[in-house]
Amino acid sequence: MHPLVKALFSPWELRWEVLIPLLLFGALYALGWTRLRRQSRSQKVASKWRLAMYYLGLASLALALMSPIDWLGTQLLTMHMIQHKILIMFSAPLIWLGNPYPVGLWGLPRPARRAVTSALAGDTWIRRGLGVISQPAICWLVFTFIYLGWHDAMLYDLALRIEWVHNLEHLTFFFGAMLFWWPVVNGAPRLHKSLPYWGRIFYVLAFVPPNAIAGFAIANASEVIYSHYTTVPRLYGMSAIEDQMIGGAIMWVWSSEMMINAALIMLGVMTVQERRRKQKQAAAAASATSLPLTDQQMKAAGS
Repeated sequence: MHPLVKALFSPWELRWEVLIPLLLFGALYALGWTRLRRQSRSQKVASKWRLAMYYLGLASLALALMSPIDWLGTQLLTMHMIQHKILIMFSAPLIWLGNPYPVGLWGLPRPARRAVTSALAGDTWIRRGLGVISQPAICWLVFTFIYLGWHDAMLYDLALRIEWVHNLEHLTFFFGAMLFWWPVVNGAPRLHKSLPYWGRIFYVLAFVPPNAIAGFAIANASEVIYSHYTTVPRLYGMSAIEDQMIGGAIMWVWSSEMMINAALIMLGVMTVQERRRKQKQAAAAASATSLPLTDQQMKAAGS
């Protein structure tokens, strides 16, 4: 077994600042899901597949932040890139697919549920503020700014050397990704008209060029960009420049591929929905032609 693979199976770090929120949000979702299922097992808000998506999202957060991937990321740019991809490309969209707002809302005590509902239902400053930041263009710009900004050499090295900056980096990556995927998944609360699927496809594909350019530049740099990796012991016979080349390729190829895959999935969904719409129209037309004639129609036909 390769030493890097072996290292990935080493013990996890128990980080309470990560574990407690995960347990809290996991319990809140479980309680809300159970309450909704008691009302009706056939409703779509709390389906079994959404339950699976939500907990897969939480599990991927735990994997990124408490597994050996976390400490390996301070030694290898390759592992740090993988960590960021898990947060951005897996955790955020999976949690959104779990439909966390309505399910989690039902997990709250009744007074808290009413307070949250009233804050978002009326013309409140909270709803207005969320309405501004949840506009698709704003979501895309904020996430892209966060994503590219943290890859600045000075900020990236600072995050690797100071723990609270590193935690801030991961928080902003995750919440920025939650913003980015909000209009794509069309998760509740829905504060704007839903983007059509062709708009969502364009939205995710628009991220590919800036991501690919940044990843390509890192992978093909002739010198080490992030000086932190020249100050730590080199692991598994990988030089700092080789590590940087692989890490940049992961950012360049993997992230771009994930966005393209998301676009292809939405294209498939759009095709299936269009086919179903045409089938319903054809069925409606067929049933209309098979209806019995009324008395007036019979008289008109006889004359």
